[in-house]
Amino acid sequence: MIYQFMNEGDTTKILVDFSDEGVELNGETSVKGDETAAQAYLPVFESDLRRNFAEKFPVPEMPITEDGGMI
Repeated sequence: MIYQFMNEGDTTKILVDFSDEGVELNGETSVKGDETAAQAYLPVFESDLRRNFAEKFPVPEMPITEDGGMI
């Protein structure tokens, strides 16, 4: 995920882009405060986007061993 913070007075805009993961999804939100507040909120925003748009993110395949079990 690529992210960017843009200060807009007393709020900070968070822009995220998942194209580096091969996912066509961009997100944008604003938080009250400076870049420190935005940095603290970033993991929450990322998690929300991944959960709300789960169908866009590929599910990793679990390798199967010769006896049919998972590694």
